[in-house]
Amino acid sequence: MVMGLDDFYASNMGSTAGGLTPKAGGGFMDRYLAFDSFEGWPEITGTHFDPQFKPGGAKTTTDSFLELLRNYGQSTERVELIKGFYEKSLTEGLATKYVNEKVKASLVTVDCNLYESYKSVFAWVDKFLQPGTVLYLDDLNTFKAQPDQGPKLAFKEYQEQTNWKFEPFLAVASCGYSFIVC
Repeated sequence: MVMGLDDFYASNMGSTAGGLTPKAGGGFMDRYLAFDSFEGWPEITGTHFDPQFKPGGAKTTTDSFLELLRNYGQSTERVELIKGFYEKSLTEGLATKYVNEKVKASLVTVDCNLYESYKSVFAWVDKFLQPGTVLYLDDLNTFKAQPDQGPKLAFKEYQEQTNWKFEPFLAVASCGYSFIVC
């Protein structure tokens, strides 16, 4: 999602943080970039396999996704859907397009459950982070929170190779966690 960080913090920290006014049609962001296969989980070929993640499982159509946004009062007018499995959709060409548009992320939500998918996301999104970006990892503690499996391993490896630091922020439900990018 793309908006200025001051506006993002104002919209999410309450009226004392700046009193941001919602955009026409709902939501606070100037632009939402939503990446998904819209085909469910991919075929898993690596060693990080769990039988619950069957190919095609957790499929959401583009129409269902947009309806979900509307149900939560979010604008769909400013949503750009990028369809495809991450290893094919998170291309250098697309990154160059957004870099040229000077896109920076105020909020990055990663909800893809799988080690391989998290690795693709981290490799691609790094150039769009900035100090203060909120990084929300929906599935961080799947695979029983084992540090050598799934999203937790991918995040550990990412932290070892990036120049960014991640300050723990908020736990969300049983598996999710958010960080402030520093």
